[in-house]
Amino acid sequence: MVSDEINNNHIEIDASLNNRSINNNNGQRQRVCIVGVGAAGLCALRHLNMRSDCFELTAFEQDDNIGGTWKFTEHVGMTPDGLPVHSSMYKNLHTNLPMEIMGFPDFPVETNHSYVHHSVVLNYLHKYAETFNLHRFIHFNHRIMFICRENDEWLVTAKDIKKRYEFTQSFDVILICTGRYSVPHWPKYDTMKKFKGKLLHSHDYRQPEDYIGQRIAVIGGGLSGVDISQECSHHCKEVIFVNNGKMRFQNMFPNVQQVDVKVEEFTENSIIAHDNDGNRIEYQVDTIIMATGYVYNLKFVDPNVGIKANPDGTIDGLYRHLINIEQPSMALFAVSNRVLPLPLYHQQLLYLMKILLGEYKLPTKKAMILDTEEDYRQRLARGLRPKDRHTLEVEMMEKYVDKLAKESQTKPLLKVIINLHRDLYSVRKMDISNYKRFDYRLISDDEYIAIDKHTGMLAYTSRQGFLDWYYKHHPIGSKMNQIETEKTTANQSNSMVESNGHP
Repeated sequence: MVSDEINNNHIEIDASLNNRSINNNNGQRQRVCIVGVGAAGLCALRHLNMRSDCFELTAFEQDDNIGGTWKFTEHVGMTPDGLPVHSSMYKNLHTNLPMEIMGFPDFPVETNHSYVHHSVVLNYLHKYAETFNLHRFIHFNHRIMFICRENDEWLVTAKDIKKRYEFTQSFDVILICTGRYSVPHWPKYDTMKKFKGKLLHSHDYRQPEDYIGQRIAVIGGGLSGVDISQECSHHCKEVIFVNNGKMRFQNMFPNVQQVDVKVEEFTENSIIAHDNDGNRIEYQVDTIIMATGYVYNLKFVDPNVGIKANPDGTIDGLYRHLINIEQPSMALFAVSNRVLPLPLYHQQLLYLMKILLGEYKLPTKKAMILDTEEDYRQRLARGLRPKDRHTLEVEMMEKYVDKLAKESQTKPLLKVIINLHRDLYSVRKMDISNYKRFDYRLISDDEYIAIDKHTGMLAYTSRQGFLDWYYKHHPIGSKMNQIETEKTTANQSNSMVESNGHP
């Protein structure tokens, strides 16, 4: 098996990580370059600085402050400095995960509510940076132009945006923390240019008031598509939510039509699609919002270093969705989607630090390649699409972070974080309109409770479960429970008839 080879063929990481290790004769620190200071970049600075005797840190950020995608701007397209707008944040966004499990495991979140406005998350990141004095490592208004490898070290060319000059600096380690939510993925349609209405990617969506009284189509079945559909439903005449993904949301919002169709064509004022039976359907719309995801931007990285960004948002050449197989002194964060972002970055940093310090040795290059290929095969066997290569949804993330912790002998995530994350999958799917009505409290290392914000009363617990509450208290849930009860009763009656030998 692949795992046998991986376990039995550990070797040290490449020489670039050991040239300046604390274990070598000259005692020099490893020079680490961190690109981007959103949540992942800040996490990297915080943990690596705990071993300041081993690491010399430099971070570059093209914006004028920290936060990455959590830093809201009303600008779309280009910034006043002529750079592409990085953030995809919209004005009214509230988290789709409870803050109790969204924060860094070693830095508690202080909030009375679980689903918070994006500004609360940004303030949390600012407090994190201030608490650990991270600003001293950051060069703001600096854009990375090119990263390449020469003579066993990394050469980083950066541009000071304000002073308008470029310079090159050498490093031993590169951590790319630019995130995956800044470069829109546009599906290819030959007829897209025919559309005369407003056409935009969700990256440029800012507020629902821009679409008052319109018929709009939101194409894309992820949580951004759901959020935007909900917001716009209160202002638009009609919202067509095109969701042909594997998750069908129940109890959708009023004025939102969720359709499982494949968009084939654009006209001047409509989209033409086909359903699963091959029927042709035309939807008249004024605006189309493409909530079709993002691609990873690696244009500033020399393609000869061993990694490649693909049009479907995946990246070739990564071990554990993190480490450059060809050049393990380079790591990429925020590659995986459908995750708990900050807890994931935390676990990945603990794992990476063990490698950089020489306390954990990576498998051979061959073993890493085989492991990556096996991971991909298993995903396809589960029915996932090729573009889901880095998805770490629910159980997949649980196994992933447990594997990182076990291999590097670092502290794993608390079970209560994993349990609540897993349970929320069903909560969102069954009641997408109302799942944010709950506030959560983590009461032990493996248990939580949910408070109904409407009543202030205990709704359910990690032991009782959301489905029990849903069937008892929600109108649709009660009806579904009645149907299930009737089915069970009917099946039991049929079984009794058959067992008694009656016709």
